[in-house]
Amino acid sequence: MMLLPTAAQMRALDEDTIQRIGISGGVLMESAGRSVVAVVTQLAHSGRLDLARARLVVVAGPGNNGGDGMVIARYLHELSLPCELWIVADRSRVRGDALLHLVAAERAGVTPRFCDGESAALRTELLSLSPHDVVIDALLGTGLTKSVSGSLAQVIRHVNSSPAYTIAVDLPSGLDADRGIPSDAPSDPFIIRADCTVTLGFPKLGLVSSPGFLFAGEVFVADIGIPASLGPLHQVGAQLLDPTVLAPLQVPRSAVGHKGSHGHLLIVAGSPGKVGAALLATEAALHVGVGLCTLALSDDAIDGSAGVRCPEAMTLPYRLREDCVDPQLLLGIVGKGALAVGPGLSPTIATKKLVHALLERCEQPILLDAEALNQLADDQMTLRNRTQQRRTTVLTPHPGEAARLLQTTSAEIQRDRVGAVRTLAEQTGAVVLLKGARTLIAEPSLRTGQTPRLAVVPTGNPGMGSGGMGDVLTGMIGALLAAGWPGFEAACAGAYCHGLAGDLAASERATSSIVLATQVTATLDKARKVAETCASSPRPWPIVPLAWMQGRR
Repeated sequence: MMLLPTAAQMRALDEDTIQRIGISGGVLMESAGRSVVAVVTQLAHSGRLDLARARLVVVAGPGNNGGDGMVIARYLHELSLPCELWIVADRSRVRGDALLHLVAAERAGVTPRFCDGESAALRTELLSLSPHDVVIDALLGTGLTKSVSGSLAQVIRHVNSSPAYTIAVDLPSGLDADRGIPSDAPSDPFIIRADCTVTLGFPKLGLVSSPGFLFAGEVFVADIGIPASLGPLHQVGAQLLDPTVLAPLQVPRSAVGHKGSHGHLLIVAGSPGKVGAALLATEAALHVGVGLCTLALSDDAIDGSAGVRCPEAMTLPYRLREDCVDPQLLLGIVGKGALAVGPGLSPTIATKKLVHALLERCEQPILLDAEALNQLADDQMTLRNRTQQRRTTVLTPHPGEAARLLQTTSAEIQRDRVGAVRTLAEQTGAVVLLKGARTLIAEPSLRTGQTPRLAVVPTGNPGMGSGGMGDVLTGMIGALLAAGWPGFEAACAGAYCHGLAGDLAASERATSSIVLATQVTATLDKARKVAETCASSPRPWPIVPLAWMQGRR
């Protein structure tokens, strides 16, 4: 898995590489620029760029990101490619390592053009480009702390208006490295919409999470010499998941194992009209490989479909009562490896009593989803009492459910998804999986001085926005919990495999991008095999497949 540093952590990693490892800033800048040119040539070799016909325009700022652009211009010039270098600043503002490489570029034969953001010449140049041409964005780097305005905003507007293929260096100019869209940004922010981003050293958290990934296009990671071993020294707790997260699922089962060796999951779900949610979760758990699965259905929801659709599962009928929780259900907890509670439950007082009773009585790992989360919105004391006892608890809210738990709005959750998932994990003491584009998983602080982990899930696609998807995910993670996986690891593996199965299902549909929950379940085995193949092969250059970004621009 790949580290996802914040802007401050990235600066510390740069400085530590210079001081501790002894690689100068100028050498890091040289490596960065050379890596971007390597991606350009690779895109040309794959047929995605036609450098024989293309004009290349590097638009650079005066800082370190601009210095990368000056290295890029020099290398392109040495390859005899028609390249123009536009520096959006006075020459006097170019200093340090950037100035070093500006002088090197000039000595190599590059003639830079200095201008301000209002330059009519730059505007004309950008808008005269064709789809065969290339714009390389080296305006702004990770130092951005507020939204772009003024003349730089005009440059970004002109780049976005150009039909040329756009490559961003490190991250698209205008993007906040930590949160994606800056907190003070207008509804239509000034951010480069790149076709491709070559990020330097490590991907940035705001680049690969939502909504920042919408501006990044295809993402390539350039190794410029910053050791990953420095990450823990700077408390880099965020990571981008990859197929290795599924490695434990690939371990062959014991030759003397049996159904009791692989966990027993109790799913408490379903109500009249919503039995399908319970069945989807149960089927998914069985496909992931749980040894035994029992579906607890209230007596008013039992209609015989469970035995027909899931003959491998057992059922536990119980009465849903407002005065007390049915003892039969509480007895059903005994001997189970984990519980998954919530899909399709009814929004009633009886359900609230049920959820709180299960949280109190269950010592095993428990996953709460859907209506089980809603029933905690106005009283989380039982939940916090449970997590303070270090009993594994996983919450899987969508933005609306997260908003109710944090007593805010869905819009606020989406405005800062990273902040929201971290806050909810700390507030509840549970592992929290925030659903949506680029699902996020956060764990609470376990002890003073330990950096809590955060994971970004790069799999999944818009076609998965259909009913029942969350129920499938609940069953998958519940199965892993029942098999003994820790909460954070179970959430990461379940979400990654869920999204990968959805991507495979979407790729197999010729006429529609809509994916049904049952298709995800049916594709889980193939997803595991694909993950195994990917994990055993060298890491591909792009970390985000281009096919899953279609329709972005």
